[in-house]
Formats: sequence, structure tokens, C-alpha cells
Amino acid sequence: MKIQSTANVAIGPLKMLIFGESGAGKTTLARTLKEPTLIISAESGLLSLHGSNIDVVDIAQDDLGNPIPKEKRIARLGDVYKFLLTKEAQDKYKCVFIDSLSEINQNTLESLQAEFIDAKDTLKVYGELAKKMRAMVKMFRDLPHYSVVFTALAEVEKDEDSRRFMGIKLIGKFSSEIAAYFDEVFFLHVDAETGDRKFITQKSDKVVAKDRSGRLDKVEPADLGHIFKKIRLAAKPAETKAAVTATEKAKP
Repeated sequence: MKIQSTANVAIGPLKMLIFGESGAGKTTLARTLKEPTLIISAESGLLSLHGSNIDVVDIAQDDLGNPIPKEKRIARLGDVYKFLLTKEAQDKYKCVFIDSLSEINQNTLESLQAEFIDAKDTLKVYGELAKKMRAMVKMFRDLPHYSVVFTALAEVEKDEDSRRFMGIKLIGKFSSEIAAYFDEVFFLHVDAETGDRKFITQKSDKVVAKDRSGRLDKVEPADLGHIFKKIRLAAKPAETKAAVTATEKAKP
């Protein structure tokens, strides 16, 4: 039996969830990724990425540009997943950026409501919704070869002591467990005065967040390339880190 040390655990593809209020600029975070990326868009809101030249699949429309009804978009999402398993996709992309989980959650609910039209099936609909959301998140999160970034909307919630905090906007009880599915969960904060955007990476009584890598500061620049590099670089042996740092400084 081979025994390994946790000191040698490799940093593989990163899996993270980033949530923020509407207009915070979650979609534009895809611009900051420094590796070949496929965006899966569920919101038809790609104007903010104009001119960035990132590959995208819009599950709100078919290959001819015709709109897909909301209740049928989950099937389109399944087609994208199958594509990501192909050698063609694995050779081309290193990261999958899914925008957004909140919209996919809504599409899944509408798909189930079209299936269960009897009012007596309401409880069944929400039970199925939680089940399907768990399966979908795990399916994409566990994709081999890719780092996976989900975005989601934020909303104000209350804890058991009625204290308000920023949580993740999802329909049903799945919202309270979603953070557990990811190693990295960041709140995208926008300074009201300066407009500067930052990632909050650690949980507090005001926000849901976590950093399982243990390598990030409580507040980090809203730059995914920076985050990926910081997590991966910190995992390297000291001499390798020094060499990488020297190389970065030598770049023009």
C-alpha cells in the first residue's frame, strides 16, 4: 500500500463560485482569466465582453441564433457538458466559466413546472429542483481537465439571530448548501465610492465566503488570473517559486 504525504498534494484544476449583486461585473471577470476559456452563458448578457475574443456557448439560443424557451435550456446545457468531455474540447480549453448559476436555477425550475403542471405537485417540484441542481453542479464541478468558475447573484439573507448577511441567490433549500460544493467561494464587492471591485474570500457575519487553499488574503483584487496564480504558486516548492517569481519580474 502506497502512503503519501499531504505535503505533496498537487494543486489541480480549481473549482470556485463567485457571487455578487446585479451589475457588480461578474460576467466581465471572464476577461481576467489567463488561460483558454469557454463561457457558458445562461443570461444572454454578453455585451460587457464585447471585443474580448473568448469562446462562448449561449444556452438561451440554438446554433442558428433562434431563442430557446427557458424550460428547454437545461437540455442545451447538457449538450455543452457532453461537448466538454470530448478530446476536441479538452485540447482547446483549460477553464469553463458558467454564467450564471442563479439563471440556470430559474431555468431548471421552469423546466420542472412545465413537467409537473398539477398544483398538487408543488412540493415534488421543489424536491426535484434541489436534486437536479445538486447533480448539475457536481457534474460540472467534477469535470476533469478544467478549472470551473460559476457565477451567481447575491441576496440579503438573515441568520438564526435575524442578522443580515449577503448570501447566494438560489431558489429552494439548495441555496443554503451550495457553498459546500466548492473549494473557493468569493463575494464580489464593489466599493460604492470608488467603484473598485474586490473579492471577499473569507466568511464573516456579513458574507458567505471561503478559501480552502489557505493561500489568499481576506480581500483580493477581482482578478481571476491573479487568484489562480497565487494559489498555484504558493503550492510550489520554495526554489520553484523563486524561479517563477524571477521569470515574472524579467518580463517586459
